[in-house]
Amino acid sequence: MVYGDAELRTLSAPDRWLRIMPFALVTLLAFAVAWLPPRVSPVALVAAAGLLAVLVLMVVLTPFRRLPAFYEALPPLGFFGVVLLLNAGVDGPAGYAPLALLPVLWLALYAGRLATAIGVAVMTLVFLVPALLDEELRRAEWRRGLLVGAAGVLMATAAKSWTNRSRAATREARRERDFNQAILDSSGFLVMVVDASGRVTAFNRRCEEASGRPAADVVGRLYHTLGLSTMDSAALLAAMAGVAETGEAPPAERDWIVPGGRRRIAWSTALLKDDDGRLLHMICTGIDVTEQRRTERLFADVLAAATEQAIIGVDRRGVVTVFNAGAERLLGYRAEDVVGSAGLARFHAAPDDPETLFAPARAGDSAARECVYLRRDGSQVPVAVTVSVIRDEAGEASGYLSVARDVTRERRTVEAMRHALQRERDAADRLRELDKVRADLVATVSHELRTPLTSILGNVEVIVDGDAGEVAPPQARLLGAVERNARRLLALIEDLLMLSRIEAGAVKINASPVQLRAVVAGALEALQAVRGQREVRLDVDLPEEPLVVHGDRDQLERVIINLLDNALKFTPSGGSARLSAGLDGEQVRLTVADTGMGIPEDEIEQIFEQFFRSSRSHERQSQGTGLGLAITKSIVERHGGRIWAAPAAGRGTVVTCLLPHRPN
Repeated sequence: MVYGDAELRTLSAPDRWLRIMPFALVTLLAFAVAWLPPRVSPVALVAAAGLLAVLVLMVVLTPFRRLPAFYEALPPLGFFGVVLLLNAGVDGPAGYAPLALLPVLWLALYAGRLATAIGVAVMTLVFLVPALLDEELRRAEWRRGLLVGAAGVLMATAAKSWTNRSRAATREARRERDFNQAILDSSGFLVMVVDASGRVTAFNRRCEEASGRPAADVVGRLYHTLGLSTMDSAALLAAMAGVAETGEAPPAERDWIVPGGRRRIAWSTALLKDDDGRLLHMICTGIDVTEQRRTERLFADVLAAATEQAIIGVDRRGVVTVFNAGAERLLGYRAEDVVGSAGLARFHAAPDDPETLFAPARAGDSAARECVYLRRDGSQVPVAVTVSVIRDEAGEASGYLSVARDVTRERRTVEAMRHALQRERDAADRLRELDKVRADLVATVSHELRTPLTSILGNVEVIVDGDAGEVAPPQARLLGAVERNARRLLALIEDLLMLSRIEAGAVKINASPVQLRAVVAGALEALQAVRGQREVRLDVDLPEEPLVVHGDRDQLERVIINLLDNALKFTPSGGSARLSAGLDGEQVRLTVADTGMGIPEDEIEQIFEQFFRSSRSHERQSQGTGLGLAITKSIVERHGGRIWAAPAAGRGTVVTCLLPHRPN
């Protein structure tokens, strides 16, 4: 290789003109003295200047970095031509031969060994060529040429030795710098080095990531001009001057202004001083605590907002580390009085309560448990406590966080509800007793009234039939009224007795497959007399296929009689009633609709209650006991069915009954 060190490509380096400048000044001096005796001929001087201009243009225009390193030796080797032209332009000794030392020195400093050897050889030729051409000059100047050549070799050797040492030192410094930079970049900390003047000399990769700025834009600039700090320049300079004066830099947290917001950095600073104690560098090591501080603020806000819960945190020794405003309000202590100095047992009425709470939490049980807290004034308060474990990076329990809620009011409410519920139960028991007494009374009274009333009706029938003698027309009218009212009383008594028997469970449901058509036929036959007295059209719509119901025929017949009797009773003359039936899934749907007076919507849910009569039936003074639909509902439900009523589309009422279907 012409170049011994490939990285030293001088003519393509950014500072090449600084290196060329000393050589250029010597060359200009050589051209300046060319006008002094012995003068250089104008032709030789112009030729030398032209060759020098060509060499300068070569340095300016040639892309040496893209070419092999050998090409960088061409301009200094070409400079020997300038020396030859200047020497040849003078008759006799010209004195320009020492100028040949310039390219040799350049090659020794900036080129490899081979290029330097070529330069020494060419320099020797520069001295020997004139002597070879002139006999007299050869006799007079051969010693000087020989000595200058030897001196050139010695100078080149010394320059090369110095250059090698300089290059070795440069490489060592570069390796040391790269090694230190690799250490800085591999560090998980932000590392920034600032010299005594406040100029940044190192800016590692973590600093680049945190600030969003490349190190190339930061290194070499004054820190206060970077716009990173939230402090103004004057305050920042004053702080740095204070560090330089006192020699102390306590840890501090500062905000960095970065693209998109700010980052919170916790800095620790080490000071590097010389032997005289003067500050050389400040080595600033930082940790980005932005997320940590944000989490801490969020946690503090949550603690401050949770005024209804007492949140207490403890470390693994049980010493309090967190004591929020809710805990202050509940227990009467101030946070600064207990944090770091008190144990959780202080707040528990039972000393072993904390461990009984911690053990389930360690086992993963986070259910709330009730215990009793002890206030500062000695009073006790019941609380519901939930404890969770705080674990470190290794998964070990490093502390506990308890969240307690005052349950005094809840306990009072629960106690009040318990007493109220007990009162309700007692009242219900009394009502059941009263209802039983009522049922027994109704059954007894009804039974006792039924016998004399039957006797009254029998005697009235004997008198009306004339078996006891002739009855005058006025007497017949009175006896008819007695008979109608007696029959009404008998119907009421029968209904009361039936209802009492149903409620007492004395009525047996003899269920068997029953043809619905036969049940409807029996009901229509029983209502024959009623239908003849009322001018209401009754339509019956039954499907052709037989509908079989699983139930008690007599009880089902009573259901249809009650429904049709109500429809006929509350429908005015000229109206109509309709009975229809059909399958509805696995049930038989039985519907009785009429065009009668209807029932108000706010009363529709009450019509199946005992003794209930709608307001419209009261207005029309319709007769009835108010027990028929109650009996009907009881029978239907005992069959496993359902019954309800709704207003008809136009006017009137629709009663729907669902009964269990028994397929053939």
